[in-house]
Order: sequence, then C-alpha cells, then structure tokens
Amino acid sequence: MLPPVPLPGADIAKEWVPVVLRLPWRTPPGISLAILAFVAANEGWLAGPLGLTRPAEVTLGIVLVAAILWITEAVPLFVTSLLVLALELTWLAPTLSEGRGPALFVNAFFSDVTLLFLGGFVLSAGLERTALDRRLARGILRRAGRTPTRVLLATMVTTALLSMWMSNTAACALMLGLAGSMLAKVPEGDGFRKALLLGIAFSANLGGIATPIGSPPNAIMLRYLQAEGNAPSFGAWMMLAGPLLIALLVVVLAYLARRFPTQVEEVELDEDDDVRPFRGPQALVVGVLLLTITGWLMGDRLGLTPGTVALLPVVLFFGSNLLRVPELRALPWDVLLLIGGGLALGAAIDQSGLASWASARLPTEGLPELALVGVVALLAAALSAVMSNTAAANLLAPMIMGLSGVSAAPLLVVAALACSLAMPLPVSTPPNAMAFGFGMKADGRGELVARDMIVPGTTLTLVGLAALALFAAFWFPTFGL
Repeated sequence: MLPPVPLPGADIAKEWVPVVLRLPWRTPPGISLAILAFVAANEGWLAGPLGLTRPAEVTLGIVLVAAILWITEAVPLFVTSLLVLALELTWLAPTLSEGRGPALFVNAFFSDVTLLFLGGFVLSAGLERTALDRRLARGILRRAGRTPTRVLLATMVTTALLSMWMSNTAACALMLGLAGSMLAKVPEGDGFRKALLLGIAFSANLGGIATPIGSPPNAIMLRYLQAEGNAPSFGAWMMLAGPLLIALLVVVLAYLARRFPTQVEEVELDEDDDVRPFRGPQALVVGVLLLTITGWLMGDRLGLTPGTVALLPVVLFFGSNLLRVPELRALPWDVLLLIGGGLALGAAIDQSGLASWASARLPTEGLPELALVGVVALLAAALSAVMSNTAAANLLAPMIMGLSGVSAAPLLVVAALACSLAMPLPVSTPPNAMAFGFGMKADGRGELVARDMIVPGTTLTLVGLAALALFAAFWFPTFGL
C-alpha cells in the first residue's frame, strides 16, 4: 500500500520520487501513472495549485486515471469503464451534496444511450444470422460495374450505409470479408489492393456521422443536446450530417484513386453460391429493421426515445428464437460497458463542477465563432486519435456545456462529428486496425505498411476537419445550430 506523503508546497517533485520508487518494478507504466494520479487527487495535491473544490479534485483524479488507462490500454477498456463507476460510487459520491449521489452515476451508466446501442448490435446480429448482410452487400456490388473505380465507390458507399445503422467495426468486418473475394484475382502489389482496404476502413469511420446511432459520440452529444433543449430529431440529424458524409466520401474516393493507381482494367468478383433463399426469417429481419428505422425517425412524434425503440429488435428477435442464447452471449458487451463508463464519467465532470472550472480557463474569450469551432474540432480529433472516441466525447461534452458566452449546441455537434473524422493511425479506430491487419502473414507483413495508412489517414483527417468547419459555419445554422 502506498503511504500518504505530505505536500510541502513547492517541493512537489521531491515528494513524488519516493512514491515512484515504492511502486513494484514490474508494474506496467500505465498502471503506475494511474496510481500516481489517484494518490495526487486523494492526498489533496491538486486542489491548492489549481483552485479546485474537493468534488472537482476527486473527479479530476478519476479523469486522469481513466484517460491514462484508456490511452495506454494497461487493462481492457471495459475494465477501466467499470473502475470509473466504482470510483464514482465509493470516492466521489460521498463528496457531493445530497441528491447527487450514487443514483446519478448509475443512471448515466445504464442510460437510454446504452439501450440504443444494444438494439443496434442485435439488429446487426439478425442481419448476420440470416445472411442478409452479405446478400445486401453483394447485390449492390454486382450492380456497380467491374471497373476498379466503380467497385471502390460501391464498396465505400455500401460500407458507409452499413455503418450508419450498425457499429463501424461490424460494417468493416463484413466488407473486408467481401474484399477477399474482390481481390482474389488482383495482382500482388497493385494499388487497387491498398485503395480498397483503406476505402473500406475510412468509409466505415465516416458512415457513422450520418445518424445519431452511427457512432457513440453522436448519441452521447445528442443526450447533452436534449438536456439543453436544442436536440435535432433523428431525421434532422441525417439531413444535417448527410451532405458532409457525401462530400467526404467523394474526397476519399478521389484521393485514394490518385494515390494508389491501378493497372487493373476490370475486377472479377469471386461469386458466392452459398446464398440463402429469402424466407420467413429474412422477412422478419427486414420488417423489424424497417419498423425500427421508422421508429427512430418518428420517435419524437410518438413520444418514444431512441433507446425505447431499440428494444423492439431485442424483444422480437430473441422472442421469436431467431436469435438465441449463444448470439446473446456473443454481443459486444465490452463496448456497451465502455459506453456506459464514458457516460458516467461525463456525468461526474458535469456535476462536480470540473467542467465549469475547465471551461472558465479555456482561451475562448474574443475568439471568432469559426476559430472556436476549429479549436473544438482539433481537440476532439486529437483525443480520438489516441483514445476511444467514446471516452473523448465524454471528456469534451461537459467542458463544452460549461463554456460561457457561446452557444453549446453547434460545438457539441462539431465535437461528435470530429471524433469520427479522426483516423490518422492504425490504432485510431477499430476499422483502421482491421484493415491494417488484413492479410497479415506469419512474418508480420500484410497488404498495408504503416505509411500507407498514416499519410492518407492524417491528410483525410485534416481535410475532414476543414470541411466540418465550413459546414458548421454555413450549413448548421439552417437547422438552428
């Protein structure tokens, strides 16, 4: 156990040395740093120099612990989320005033957003269980033509469409499975091989911006917009972000086609004869999918939250035995726990006063609106490039809400979209990592090398942020943002 170390004001560095030396030498660096952050907040080392209240200091300690563990991945991401909830219940809650206790964090952890993504994952499982995902993807690709540019465009559009309604990881996994058959007769070293893999990864990242359920940051920011009373409806969000998605897909297509030229004149698809006939189970999935999408689009008029509508596929798919216990166990519960931890962390930042403290110290006074949008977008992208975009969104949302003298609504939307635009590194997003590992051999070599992804990813991230700033200035005001 770490002994308490008194802080003699200016001699902070001298007091930290013994603490570091007492840590077990085999402790991973991420865990060591997280322990130090906990000790600093627990011993009151942060309150004096930073001018924090006790709840804000404890919350800052939790934020530091979570950020360090999420960035270093010293423990699984979902473990960090559960640790966040545990620290809030046992460490932070006793410091808050009555009425802002444990229930606040538990409700945030298991919120409507969690139900929303549970329903999305179940829909994805239903499509996969009945092979409708492969039927849909192949049907689109067959009608696109066989020239490399057409195949690349069709693949990207299909991936983006799938990513709008299911997790970008699932959409990318599906399309990479089809990529194998499309690349079967493309020569080794041809530019089309790299362009196709990167096109799938980047469009999976981008597709999520077009719907509130397309990515966790969208749903998280929507929750804050609802609290502010300025949340766009499901359909309005699609109208708001859809044109940006289309513009970015065109940019990605043109960039990849130019950077990775091909010598192939015609792509020969590897036909899959194992396509199930359209019967009752497929009809059930299509019907439930259309009904759920309708509910999401019309939920405001019906008085239903998106999470409530998302329970429809859960009840019908498992109630009809289309999906069973093995599919239930195979759902990405770790992602749901990660989302819950991020939401609980956001609630703590908001309720403890840390968001107001941080917002008051941001250099936003006198900044033009476009410059402020740029600062928020760059900060969101920088955080999302090195950590979970869910965690990044939850760190930023309370800070944005605490800004004085500015409208929080457009900045919340900008932050949500910027989180999905951050894709400079192979580890920045799951689709990036999956595409980078495609075709990996025993010697560690795959279709892509690091430079193949870092240069296009960084370029497209910067272009995407610039486009987002322009849309925020000229398109978002159409929707009252």
